[in-house]
Amino acid sequence: MLQALLDLKNLSKVARKMGLTQQAISEQLRKLRDLFDDRLFIRQGNSMVPTPKALSMQQPINDILDLLQK
Repeated sequence: MLQALLDLKNLSKVARKMGLTQQAISEQLRKLRDLFDDRLFIRQGNSMVPTPKALSMQQPINDILDLLQK
């Protein structure tokens, strides 16, 4: 979910891509915000702008996803 949000920057688009409700994605984001003690994304209009903390997780997430696909 975090990778999809980093790519799409929109909760509704992430929900559609993952076959979940927007509420489910919002709840997952809330849990991640609590876990990392950071907002991770800031809403600007219809877009979600990643914080520096969220951006710092992008490469490790990509690396893990690449390993899982092998």
